[in-house]
Amino acid sequence: MVAWLRIAHEQAVPYLSFLTMKGQWATALFQVFYLILTAIMKPLVLSALLLLSLGACQKEKDVQPTPAFQTEYAEWYALRAPDDRAIEAVSGNLDGTLVISTAFHIYQTKDRGKTWKQGNYPSSIGVMGFAQIQDTLLALTGQVNTAPNTSYATHPSVFSLDEGLTWQRYRNWRREHFDPRVARAVVTTPSGTEYSLAYKLTPTSPNSTSSYVETVGVNSSAGQQLTLPQEHQLKTLYLDKQSRLYVAGSAALCGRREKFAFCGEQNGVLYVSKKPQP
Repeated sequence: MVAWLRIAHEQAVPYLSFLTMKGQWATALFQVFYLILTAIMKPLVLSALLLLSLGACQKEKDVQPTPAFQTEYAEWYALRAPDDRAIEAVSGNLDGTLVISTAFHIYQTKDRGKTWKQGNYPSSIGVMGFAQIQDTLLALTGQVNTAPNTSYATHPSVFSLDEGLTWQRYRNWRREHFDPRVARAVVTTPSGTEYSLAYKLTPTSPNSTSSYVETVGVNSSAGQQLTLPQEHQLKTLYLDKQSRLYVAGSAALCGRREKFAFCGEQNGVLYVSKKPQP
């Protein structure tokens, strides 16, 4: 600022002397005022422009656009859960009505996951599986674990007659003789091929008795290992009537064990095989 005022003074003094010699005082004073004002405003304007430029650069740096969710791969269709939880249970058919659970919420889609309708599930207990009995869909809120790959959803607590939109309390006087169990980690095709989640156990420390439990893919009894597009913490498997395999789990992972981290959003993902499984 001082430098700009010095320049204005050096320019104004000789000009003022010239004009005053001719008696043009008013013109001289106006010109001096203009030069001083220009000297003051110019650095302020430059500073403001610099701040705006830096702000724009910072804004561009801070805002990272969310990558679009990819819905199709070479061997799989992919559906994104409508909330930020892993998908725990699946029922129905991709080409018709599909119902999923993200534990505490149940959703229905009829357009391959483009839009979802939330059912009025009335409980705070997580839904671990579904059982279809004729026209009745049962939500199973219990779970029995005998080993990582022998986990069963059990205990029907509510039922739906409209494919998952409205739910009512399930009261059956024969319940003690009817408690369906649905395997969560294993499915079997009509031809007898078994598909199961593959698990990896890693001790949390060298002498620890507890372990990190990770899902590392899907294996078949025929010796085939199915490859998914990304890594996930997988939750359940499901086969529809066309023998297409559904693999449900968390959002994509970019870190495991003590460095566990999602790659971005936390909405669960459901993969559906394009072809029937043998």
